[in-house]
Amino acid sequence: MGAVGYFYDQITPDSGRGDRVGSFESRVIAVGPQIGYIFPIGDHQAYVNLKGYKEFDAVHRASGWNLWLTFSISL
Repeated sequence: MGAVGYFYDQITPDSGRGDRVGSFESRVIAVGPQIGYIFPIGDHQAYVNLKGYKEFDAVHRASGWNLWLTFSISL
């Protein structure tokens, strides 16, 4: 169990053929909880992780909640 977070700051403006509103850079900050669990599967080791991010201070992008579920098996 623990806390997770990220800071995203676009450092170059968008461009290309679809650029109809001009160049802009987006930014967002996110924090939230996470929980992970390691367990055996036969001769291998598995890991499952669930984390959620609440995004805020968004500029030129949508904000809200992100939920991630990760499952991996190490050989």
